[in-house]
Amino acid sequence: MPAGFMGKYCVVDLTKGSSEVFELKEEFYKKYLSGYGLGAAIIAERQKAGIDPLSPESHLGFCSGLLTGSGALFSGRLMVVGKSPLTGGWGDANAGGFISREIKKAGYDAVFFTGAAESPVWVSITHDNIEIKNASELWGKDTFETEEIIKSQLSDNRVQVASIGISGERLSLISGIVTDKGRVAARSGLGAVMGSKKLKAIAVKGDRTIPVQRPEIVKKINTRFLKDYRQSRTSHNLIARFLNFLGYISSIVGISVPPRPPTVKEVLSKYGTAGFTAYYSLVGDMPVKNWGGIAALDYPIGKAEKISDDNVIKNLKRRYACQSCPLACGGIINIEKGRYQGLEGHKPEYETLGAFGGLILHDNLDAIIEINEMCNRAGIDTVSTGASVAFAIECFENNIIDESITGGLKLGWGKSEEIARLTEMIIKREGFGDTLADGVKRAAKKIGQGSEKFAVHAGGQELPMHDSRYDPGFAVTYKFEPTPGRHTISSHLYANLYGVKEKFPEVRRRVKGAGDKEARKLHLLAAGIFYVQLLNGCGMCIFGALTSSLPVVEYLNAVTGWDLSADEYLEIGERILNLRKAFNVREGAITDDQSIHPRALGKPPLSKGPLKNVTIDMETLQKKYFEIVGWDYPGGNPTQAKMKELNIASLFRAKPE
Repeated sequence: MPAGFMGKYCVVDLTKGSSEVFELKEEFYKKYLSGYGLGAAIIAERQKAGIDPLSPESHLGFCSGLLTGSGALFSGRLMVVGKSPLTGGWGDANAGGFISREIKKAGYDAVFFTGAAESPVWVSITHDNIEIKNASELWGKDTFETEEIIKSQLSDNRVQVASIGISGERLSLISGIVTDKGRVAARSGLGAVMGSKKLKAIAVKGDRTIPVQRPEIVKKINTRFLKDYRQSRTSHNLIARFLNFLGYISSIVGISVPPRPPTVKEVLSKYGTAGFTAYYSLVGDMPVKNWGGIAALDYPIGKAEKISDDNVIKNLKRRYACQSCPLACGGIINIEKGRYQGLEGHKPEYETLGAFGGLILHDNLDAIIEINEMCNRAGIDTVSTGASVAFAIECFENNIIDESITGGLKLGWGKSEEIARLTEMIIKREGFGDTLADGVKRAAKKIGQGSEKFAVHAGGQELPMHDSRYDPGFAVTYKFEPTPGRHTISSHLYANLYGVKEKFPEVRRRVKGAGDKEARKLHLLAAGIFYVQLLNGCGMCIFGALTSSLPVVEYLNAVTGWDLSADEYLEIGERILNLRKAFNVREGAITDDQSIHPRALGKPPLSKGPLKNVTIDMETLQKKYFEIVGWDYPGGNPTQAKMKELNIASLFRAKPE
């Protein structure tokens, strides 16, 4: 009997106030898995081409993973999917927490929402009932209050809630969806899609058994994996302890030693992603001063250390682990200052520390913690919000805007009070914040006067806190990923940490026959991209892949009862990538529209620091990468041959109206 999946998805029509359940056959899962493979296939089939993502006709999906709830480690991720109002193409966002498993326990692999309610609603989903409830009293409340009220109404603290805050309600195109008071599906602007449907929240709880074909094998895999994973090796522990010193040496000699998975595990286990903040600043991975600065001069190590590692966890109350996670990279802290003084909150992640730290030359950790809490409660992406603040500061510095525009704020690098106030204005769409609440691309279009040269984005989405000049693999994923500006896919470093050459025989064959060094690196990069599509179809966390030799193929065969090879699974990942990319082609969001800001390519190059004189030849990378993945040049569309090879051509016959 097939296992691992529930074999059903549900569509809730908020206009009609009805729901309908659809069954899927095992062949579907062998083709797309679950996660955003399932999400992309269903939306491509059900949603008309060319629609406005904020229209009632759009679909918004909450997708669990094929391995979620099976006992497989690192398999608790949630995928939220839909057409992105920020980029105009495919949109997805990934979050941890515990809600993904509950979706499957309620009997579904995914729940989709279409239509729009006349007034605010929230939806209760259980194993035997879907109920649309009045959310008028919740509208305007933050995500924390919303979760608490819903759990109180249901008299059940174990129910899992995903909600939007004020930013999603007000249709900010950089808003996200929040679960577990701080785990955020932040990117692609899908909080605005939820808000456009007047859907304040979903609450999920189920008691169905998630079928597993070979549970005894899953247990054996876990026992073997954990025996090795929980070992703390002295060498890697020492490297983790002296990581900042190694970064300092690297910045002087100009040679960076790539970390290995056990070292990454040691850092994440102790500090979470905050453990890399100072190191990234030293080696050049953290962009500073809106991607135009030099860390050693503009944001020296003394500033970066204030918002890194030990300082971030000094008020740690307890470690936080998502469902099925043995790493526990998250943390709950006591907030000691600011408007949330005396409360608990999630410690800020590296992306937040970078966006509200080095990117705006800001080193006040207490202020960043307060801003992080503001954004989590409002349901807004900290990467895009920090980038919007950086854009505004640079516009102010260059006299494109002034106090008459900013509502009296004298914007400047590192000015905590002004940064916090502008963030609040963005959250509330108040004054100048309304201009910034839809991201830097649209803000620059409204402001004009040459401000677009300070709007750092790829395809409309603000760039994350990993510098593509440091790792050009990021330039490829930032520009050509179906959700542009995405750092959680692959890079040259990530592909090595993933161990794709060791995991997949076909990758070894391709790399061996690739020719020169750059071609071999691009083959590994592409394989890393396929691999993460596979992980996202399974509901698996990228940190599991970065910190271990994650036995995803063994898990899949044990849970489902299939007997597919590693290369066959990697092909599924390739299919999911092309499925998402073909959606963009159908919607008109093709590669030529996914520009990447010149600063991210070293144009002009920096004059000092670890990235001195670094430039990226994007045209050469693009041509070689498209050849490897089977996309046409220069457009970047999957070729018909590739679509037929992967058996997805039939989903994309419709053209935009």
